Amino acid sequence: MSLPRSLAVALVGLGLTAGCASRQTQAARAAWNQAVRSDGPTTGRGDDRGDDRKTGDMADPNAWRDLASFTKDTAELLSLGVSTVPLDTLVARLCAEPPEASPGVLAPDAVRCPPKPAMEPIGHTLTLELGRHGTVGLVATELSSTESLDLLTLALKNLAGSCAGGWTKITGISTEEFHTCTAPSGSTVVLGRFLSAGGGERWQFSLAVLGPG
Repeated sequence: MSLPRSLAVALVGLGLTAGCASRQTQAARAAWNQAVRSDGPTTGRGDDRGDDRKTGDMADPNAWRDLASFTKDTAELLSLGVSTVPLDTLVARLCAEPPEASPGVLAPDAVRCPPKPAMEPIGHTLTLELGRHGTVGLVATELSSTESLDLLTLALKNLAGSCAGGWTKITGISTEEFHTCTAPSGSTVVLGRFLSAGGGERWQFSLAVLGPG
């Protein structure tokens, strides 16, 4: 499979980095640009910030602890640079079972599999997406705007400890919102939600980790 946008959102964080990029970084940026272009135009959607539900009441402490641990461990795994962790290593370390097959593709740019452990924050199953250029993502699809916002809001709160500093908001428009931070290990963590390609009202939530360099 080619690099999906739900995984490529991690590359938003690279837009903040000046200077020369490595070959792996340049390839990752190209994948991000292709993913964005493939989405096509989308119409504006309303913002659910006015929803008065208390998202904190929906938090599952165990699920968020697992997600925080996964984020920390993955950031450390990627901390020596993306070239040090081949895709096969990511699969062996992070997948609960073999990835979905890509018929006719010997060296896919990305693979998808269930993560270990399984994680379902506020009842939404997260799927693991691994990129050949050292990108790790967890994604929940087929969400309403409110569900994606709830996931993002709680993730920003519960994963704050995965950051060396605070979150930086990269973009926040009616159809997408991304936040990034640097982990203590030097890896980049990105949280986001965005309107799925193809129109309609279905949203995706994504957490991604990108190694330095």
